[in-house]
Amino acid sequence: MSDRIWGGTDYLPLVWDAWLADPKGVLLTATLDRRPVGMSKISVLSPGEIWLEGLRLDPDLHGKGLVRQINRASFREVAKLNPRTVRYSTGAGNAPSRHVGEARGFWLVARTRWMWGKALRSSITTGRCAKPGELDAVEKYVTASECYRTTSGLYASGWKFPALDRRRLRRLIASERVLVTPPRGKIRGMAIYDIGQIDGDVCLGFLDGPRKTMEGLARDVLRVAAELGHADSSAMLPAGPIAEAARRGGYGVILPADAVVYELGARGFREGSEPLENLLWRTYRRHEAEAADRLAGLLIDDTPRDLARENVRDFVMRHLLPDSRREALALLEDVSLRLESWALRAVLRGITEHFLNRYGIAGDSVKTTTRTMSFWHTGRRVATARVERKAVALTLGPGFGPCFDADASFDVDKVEFPENSLDESTGRYAAVAMRLTTERQIVEAERAIDAIMKRAVRAR
Repeated sequence: MSDRIWGGTDYLPLVWDAWLADPKGVLLTATLDRRPVGMSKISVLSPGEIWLEGLRLDPDLHGKGLVRQINRASFREVAKLNPRTVRYSTGAGNAPSRHVGEARGFWLVARTRWMWGKALRSSITTGRCAKPGELDAVEKYVTASECYRTTSGLYASGWKFPALDRRRLRRLIASERVLVTPPRGKIRGMAIYDIGQIDGDVCLGFLDGPRKTMEGLARDVLRVAAELGHADSSAMLPAGPIAEAARRGGYGVILPADAVVYELGARGFREGSEPLENLLWRTYRRHEAEAADRLAGLLIDDTPRDLARENVRDFVMRHLLPDSRREALALLEDVSLRLESWALRAVLRGITEHFLNRYGIAGDSVKTTTRTMSFWHTGRRVATARVERKAVALTLGPGFGPCFDADASFDVDKVEFPENSLDESTGRYAAVAMRLTTERQIVEAERAIDAIMKRAVRAR
């Protein structure tokens, strides 16, 4: 089923027996008319640390929904393994694999450059093997490093990316796969390599320190490859200064490729909390002008002509960043034109800009009819502003829980707390309705908006 994958160079035949014999993992094979046509491998890197790999499907059967069936079966098996984390890696250009993962809730956590270098026979070394008694110092150096930060605490072992935690560092030190420099004293540079499970490849999976030090440590790993009888060694390192130092140390990009690592779920988010997309969209909208200015400045600095800043900023907002302010103000204009009073138009504008500027509520989170603007958060309506002949009627809540004291006062024309929004246990209301007629009342509306949004943002 894989003789036409990657031009007939698929590694699957090299690992099939080992995968089949794996006592901890699961090997799934999809069959059609009793013929193997697809597969998936589930590996356990450590208790609760699940790695997905080996997704295959006969090229003649693409587009028939079989990949979805294999994935569903895989996740049924994953659920039986008490997963703490679930990850997989793929080529940066493998659009189908990335799309399938993203559709299932995987998020990118690391991006690395895959490089190869010829094994080096030399007696000159930069680093030494870390000693078991140095575990604390090694862990401290690793967790404070740029490489660790860039790869989200993972390191490469072939195309697998396990967590570089204390337990794994202890094993790597015991196997003499952690190289440090200088010979004594505080650690100032480090390289970590591992042996790939496919063909015993020596893989440089962590590198950090000053540039020259990293170059020397990269050469050290090439020497290790030679000592172990290999003709070459691979490296999986973050693109940029770290990968460039490895290149200067002997890892030429013989097989140019970028690998990306995905993890199920966004880090730092619990089930039931505000989705990552919502939070980041709201945050972006609050800082949209600053983001546009910074990107425009970057383009101006790197463009070999003297360009007008406002022209470049306009290009950014037209083509590179979503102009949510323009969208929100266009919706506002449609509704406010039905108001004869400039004061009422200012009230409606103040409400809209407060939601946009402070909470990033714009775009799909703002809906309008001919006489109303409604503001939404995590799929629930936070507020509705209705245009009347001589006032703007603002209703906040319910939907996010009690947040208004029964004796709360707002200096506006009229305030009502709907009885059906009263929470008996706290004596507070989940909703308030107010009537606004003058610009000075915008401040009072903002106070009420802040109260319900404070509750909405932390709602579970």
